[in-house]
This record gives sequence, structure tokens and C-alpha cells, in this order.
Amino acid sequence: MTPISPVGEADAVVKLTRGGLKAIGNLTHLKDVTVAEAVIARGGKLGNLNVIEDAYKSMKVVEIANKAAQGDEKAMTALKIIKQASSKAQKY
Repeated sequence: MTPISPVGEADAVVKLTRGGLKAIGNLTHLKDVTVAEAVIARGGKLGNLNVIEDAYKSMKVVEIANKAAQGDEKAMTALKIIKQASSKAQKY
């Protein structure tokens, strides 16, 4: 029998901070999906995903937005790639 994990562990819901809300901008509808899923959903290609560091690809967009609000450069880049995924996919 597996033990039931207490509230506050991996299943906890990450809340969007005020700075994270500003960083996420118009992507609030994608806040609960992973970064990789968000890029593909916005029309991005695998080339767009290669720019994002591997550790950030599996994180949720809300986590990336909160990190970007705290000044994390790689998180800012990941958000920028998500936002520009459709235009970059058409260009390359």
C-alpha cells in the first residue's frame, strides 16, 4: 500500500504571483500546461524548444512566470519563446 502524500508536496497547486501575472501577460490560459506543450500549442516547432533549457521544458508555465518575475534570465527566455512561437515558426 502506498502512503498518501500530505498536502504541500508535488501535487500542490502553484499560484501565480503578482509579478508572475505581469510576466505571463496574455498567456494566462496556458498557465497550467508545461512549457513544451505551450510552445507546440502556439504553433512552435522543435527548433523553438531547443533554445529552452531542458530543466525548464517540463515545468509549468506558471512556475516559469514566477521565476521570470524574480529575475531568472532563462525563465524570461522561455517565456519569450512561448510568446513568439507562432511568429518564429513561420519565419524559419
